[in-house]
Amino acid sequence: MVLYDPPIGVMSFNVGGLPSGLAPAKVRAVEFCRLIEQSGVDVVNLQEVWTYRLLDFIRAQLPSFGSVAWRAGLAGQPAGGLASFSRLRLAAPRFVSFRGIRARTGTPLFRVAKAVNSTLQGALIFEIAGRRTLVGNTHLSANRDGDWSTGNRHHTFQRAQVVALHDALRRARDADCEMTILAGDLNICSDSALYPLVVGNGAWRDPFARTNQPTFHADLLPPNRIPRRIDYLLVTADAERYPTTEPDMLFTEPTRLANGRRTYLSDHLALTIRLQLPPMPPPPDRNRKRGTGHGRS
Repeated sequence: MVLYDPPIGVMSFNVGGLPSGLAPAKVRAVEFCRLIEQSGVDVVNLQEVWTYRLLDFIRAQLPSFGSVAWRAGLAGQPAGGLASFSRLRLAAPRFVSFRGIRARTGTPLFRVAKAVNSTLQGALIFEIAGRRTLVGNTHLSANRDGDWSTGNRHHTFQRAQVVALHDALRRARDADCEMTILAGDLNICSDSALYPLVVGNGAWRDPFARTNQPTFHADLLPPNRIPRRIDYLLVTADAERYPTTEPDMLFTEPTRLANGRRTYLSDHLALTIRLQLPPMPPPPDRNRKRGTGHGRS
């Protein structure tokens, strides 16, 4: 009989690590890490952790998350601004850069900027040890035009990044992998022409598709800009054996920090789901007798 562990909680959260009108990232991290520690989440995938100092600070605030997945960039910072924390043991991570992906439209300055983005951005990929489960944590280039039409200058560039992302996850899967989880800020809205590509034309389950709630705080957008869902937690696995449940969004309201300031904990909301992981494989039977050969004695 196969025994299943209780479902685990998985989170994706862009911590808003770039300078903004929000409180400094470390000040906000004290509060959002406190809430994460108190939650039932087991694997936390963070984006915009742009410095090693911020990574080290967050790690100190999450003492129950004993495994940390990240790869060092050229300056020692988390590559791609990506870091994942887990209460479960993780296998060694890898970082796949989007280097070489270039914009084919827009001004020369825009094309250079996007080439730089691709060099810095990518996907952090790791396995939950012994669970035949692959996790990808990513942050794609932002479309600050607020226009996700096919004629926008970002369209073909973002399409190429999504194709590279799915290809990296496909190549990282072992033959016995039963589940893949994709978390991150894809910066592609769920009502755009690229959404079918994001979910692989239905190959990936999107637990937030039914409600389709925006994942960026409307108060922090430029005037007349409509908030949309641009962050994702996607799963590909046998839906009957490994259902996803309890899709939820955290940090939806401003919070009072230790310094008395009331602010959002990020410009993004956090996404959480619960799901059943594939069971641990049974230990080898040490008492099983080996077969007897028929060679000459």
